[in-house]
Amino acid sequence: MADRNRWLILASVCAAFMPVSIDTTVLYLALPSLTRDLGASGTQVLWIMDIYPLMMAGLVLITGPLGDRLGQRNLLLAGLGVFGLASLAAAYSPSPATLIGARVLLAFGGSMIIPSTLAIVRRTFTDTRERGIAIGIWGACASAGAAIGPVAGGAILSQFWWGAVFLFNLPILALAALVIAGRLRNSVNPSAAPLHPLAAVIGIAGVLLLVHGIKDLARDGGAGWENALFLASGIALLAGFARGQLASEHPMLDLRLFKRRGFAVGVLAALGPIMLLTGFELAIVQQLQFVDDLSPWDTGLALTPLAIAAALAGAATGSILHRSGMRVLALVGMALAAGGYLLLMPAGLGVLIGAMILIGAGHGFLMSLATTTIMGAAPADKAGAAAAIESVSYELGTGLGIALFGSLLGLVYGLGLDHVGPGAGSIGATFAEAAELGGVAGETLRAAGREAFAAAFRLVLGVLAGMALLLGIAVHRLGREKKASAPA
Repeated sequence: MADRNRWLILASVCAAFMPVSIDTTVLYLALPSLTRDLGASGTQVLWIMDIYPLMMAGLVLITGPLGDRLGQRNLLLAGLGVFGLASLAAAYSPSPATLIGARVLLAFGGSMIIPSTLAIVRRTFTDTRERGIAIGIWGACASAGAAIGPVAGGAILSQFWWGAVFLFNLPILALAALVIAGRLRNSVNPSAAPLHPLAAVIGIAGVLLLVHGIKDLARDGGAGWENALFLASGIALLAGFARGQLASEHPMLDLRLFKRRGFAVGVLAALGPIMLLTGFELAIVQQLQFVDDLSPWDTGLALTPLAIAAALAGAATGSILHRSGMRVLALVGMALAAGGYLLLMPAGLGVLIGAMILIGAGHGFLMSLATTTIMGAAPADKAGAAAAIESVSYELGTGLGIALFGSLLGLVYGLGLDHVGPGAGSIGATFAEAAELGGVAGETLRAAGREAFAAAFRLVLGVLAGMALLLGIAVHRLGREKKASAPA
């Protein structure tokens, strides 16, 4: 019998999940004030941003099987508590190191929330059609959350200090916890896979070393043996982790699911779009604030069409998917996103709303499609493993997006600025140095920074458009080889 409270449970689960997704990007608009108030360096700012998704990508390897042992409801409630405490710590962080530590604690809470929410949705909705709608709504939260982050940040920063972006989580988390505790029964799986903490540590270390190596490689242009060591160590640890999981009779992360073509295509459709969208938002908020001189509030408003389009496209994916199929939707979605990126290159603010709608809709379609495809391709008894792998895909994609596109922006910006002072590392640092210089010298440096960043932004848009088209083509072609793997 269907749970009469199932739609209320879905609403509560989505409310619990949204702050986790929003916190990935909510700091974008706070970067200028955060950098100024905490005295954060360019490297510290990057770690403040990407330590959160990267830690979640590894920690979910532990929290996935932990949910089967403790029960998904108990795990979700524990995650909400940890996330709330971490939000308080982040809001009142007195230094960059403290904020980085608070972001790690946020990752612990988020790694409990993400897989448990999707597992609860799968368990609560027993009807196949209703489950597809529910998963589509959950996927819409995933695609819209990253887009809503800068919008929410802009609204909050127009009235409060940067730390307040973390405090708005608290009432949402408290309300979700009350409903979940009162309406949802806890269910423990007696045949749950055993925990392998050492393997999880290896996986976490591998992810961090690999992405740190990619970030340094992009920033330093490949110079230095340290980059090669980070990359090689990360690849070796991840290869060892994968080998151990494949050899285990009871793996924490069942990588055998990748033998199902639909599942593998779904993972690609999850990782790729979130990486591009995260990189785009990291670039666009700096372009709008530093180059186009918009306030945080106006910048948030400028991103609102993207958030709305992503949410609507994600919610509509389920019904469209039944008519068009996975391959067509993937190709159309990424073509829309690529068109939005290209539209911004020559026209700038004049076509901002139209470009944002195209980008949001394109990414919303593909990211919601990814969730539906992954959960549809995995057998019922592997739902927890599927949710964990999807979580890893989204969080790894977010971290890679910040690392790759943040580093690409910094590299191209530094080359274009032709400046050797303390402001050479980022446009935020350039503006800080210009403020100290003052007068004509300061304004000259500020103008040079705007010109260099605008050029770097246009290059990033071109890269994003090309990668979006390649991603759509890849999903389209891979889906063709085995049509049965697409959700019916």
